[in-house]
This record gives sequence, C-alpha cells and structure tokens, in this order.
Amino acid sequence: MFLVAIMVGLLLRLWWPDQDALPGVESVTESVTSTPGEIVEESVVVRRAPGWALLSEDDRRRADTPLSDGAQAWLETERDTVLRVADLFDISPVALGGIVVAEKTLLVGRVDAIGEELFGAIFGSLREQDLERWVSDQEAAFQRGEMDGRSSGVVRNPYLWTLGPAQVSFRLAIQYEPVIARQFDRPQRGAKGVLEAVTSMPGNLEYAAALLAEAQRAYGDIGMDISTSPGVLATLYHLGAPTFRARRLASENAARRASGEPPIEPHVNYYGAFVSRHAAEIARILEA
Repeated sequence: MFLVAIMVGLLLRLWWPDQDALPGVESVTESVTSTPGEIVEESVVVRRAPGWALLSEDDRRRADTPLSDGAQAWLETERDTVLRVADLFDISPVALGGIVVAEKTLLVGRVDAIGEELFGAIFGSLREQDLERWVSDQEAAFQRGEMDGRSSGVVRNPYLWTLGPAQVSFRLAIQYEPVIARQFDRPQRGAKGVLEAVTSMPGNLEYAAALLAEAQRAYGDIGMDISTSPGVLATLYHLGAPTFRARRLASENAARRASGEPPIEPHVNYYGAFVSRHAAEIARILEA
C-alpha cells in the first residue's frame, strides 16, 4: 500500500492542472494508506470470421488461445447479467460476453487491476464538482488534440484508462452516459456516478453494450447487418470509432462498385477472431 500511496501522489501531479486548487489531497492519501437464461438462436449464429486469412501467424495464435479459467468463471457467474443486458440493448450476448472473455484471456493482468484501484482511490475521493471540472478540462484537451493517450511517453492519461470487466474507458463512459440514461429512462449520472457505475456490475456491462449497439447501428446504416457476427462486433469494440469506420467502408465500397469490383466485408482483427473462434463455447456457457 505504501507503493500505491506514492503512485497516487505522482499521478495527481501529472494530471491535475492546478495543484494549489486540488481539494482533499491529504484525504485521498489518507484513504489509500489507512485501508488495510436462454439465448435466441439468431443471436448465436457465427459467420466464418472474415479476414482470418489476412491475420499474421502471431495474431492467429492469439486468437486460438484457450479461454482462461478466470474468463470462464466470470462468464458462468455473470451469465444472467450478460443475457439481460444484451437483451436490453438488442445485441448478441455472445458478442457482449465475448469481449469480456477476450479482455480477461488476452489483455487484462495485475497491472490493470492496480491501475483501476489507483483510479478509484484518486478520483473516487474527489468532490463531484472537482471531478466534473477535471473531466471538462480533459475533454477540452482531447478535443484540441493535445491528448494522445500517453503522458511523458510513459503513463497513459487516466481520462483514457479502461475500467471494469469489459475495459470501458472512463471518457467513453462519460460520453455514453446520456445513451444509457435514455435506455433506462432515468436522470443522467454525474461524473462520480459514472465512475461508480463503470467500475461495477452491471454498469460496466451496460456501457459496453451501448458501444456494441452503436457499432451495430453504424453498419446497419450502410446496409450491413453485423448483428450475427460477434467477431466483427468485438473487433469494432476493440478498435473504436465504428461510425467513422462504417462510413469509410461505405465510401470504399461505392468506389469499388463504380469500378466493377466486389464490395469489402468488415474484417476481424486478432481480438475479434478470438471471439469468433470461441463463439460456440461462449454460447454454451451462456446457455448452461
């Protein structure tokens, strides 16, 4: 915990623009150091992963990695939540469960857990108005192009940190809170409420589901139904910016049609290929 306290202090100095105006620094440090169903058949249909042939051998090996014990245990424990949230957002439960399984098997480790603990310790201890001000400052910097995801070339800016089982970034959770609020017909959460939700269940899964639903809609708008392609949905979740990618693909395909070439299908990357390769296993666990 002593190391955590030191890291808290360093992170505060890196990312709070006005140290003299930062409230509750002592209390933040003190708080750290003193704390000793059934699946609809259509939603499980898995197409042969488009783009598999384009993956490198390393990416194919990663896609073929067996589900980790932790991933399987999580899916078994949260089965009902996955099914319920997927139904609410009209997305494939295999895609929703698959992104968490992919994160837990391929990407998330002890460092991520420590990072999330640090994030909660620092920003969860701030007053609502101070966290809102920090979020506003960070978003302004992001929109100006001053934030490339890294600080001093070493540590990722916490505004872009990914949190929870589905590894949703705090920024995207803030951005998608209005969507979630409309979905559940409730008032929008403030920044602290978003932080609490994105770092817990089922909130984390709800934000992830909203991101998957956006990708599904974006490609539906260009005439491509990817709702039964969990690997493609997972790829778009992993890469981000699905609306931009869908429009770019539509533009490319328009040019190809004009020149007599066949259209291009959205392809999977290693992350999406992992979900595609394990889709039947994920479906079996969800149906158990």
